[in-house]
Amino acid sequence: MRSLSLSAVLLVFVGCQFQASCGGKKLNMEKAVEFVGSTLEKDVGQKPSAVTCPDSVKIAAGTMFECTVAFGAPKATVVISQDDDKGNVTIKSITGILIAAKLEKAISDDFGSKLNVHITTTCGDRVRTATAGDKFTCDARDAKGDGGKVMVTVKDTTGNVGFELVRPEAPTEPAPAPTEPAPTP
Repeated sequence: MRSLSLSAVLLVFVGCQFQASCGGKKLNMEKAVEFVGSTLEKDVGQKPSAVTCPDSVKIAAGTMFECTVAFGAPKATVVISQDDDKGNVTIKSITGILIAAKLEKAISDDFGSKLNVHITTTCGDRVRTATAGDKFTCDARDAKGDGGKVMVTVKDTTGNVGFELVRPEAPTEPAPAPTEPAPTP
């Protein structure tokens, strides 16, 4: 089974920053909610149904706080770090969800490089809850439409997954129809 850490993929947010200072000693939490929501919307391709951050956070370099982002039932925990005492913050991690676009790209890149062909993968729901042990299938196809199913196993809430090609079962011969015994003379 191919293992992949989508945590590394999810951490593309590390470079995303904004200044949330409102001139006082507290972060502008309206800006924080807007920043977190728009950053995840851009990455997921779907607007969050809700973004919840603390009502008030004191400005203090090096401290962190968490926001919760919902995409319907799936919910992510977003950890935000304060970079300085001026209100600049950075998203450090996102846990609790799998983002289909990132998973599809990882599967396509992995199988595409091994087979030296362009692969397109679709995994259904755009956002899924990352629950250890959950399994689901994705569909992987080349340009001719040939392909198959890929079984994905979620390893943990941080986005680590394993995946492998599902081998089709060989067709079985149907059992012969019962024959009636020949009449005896």
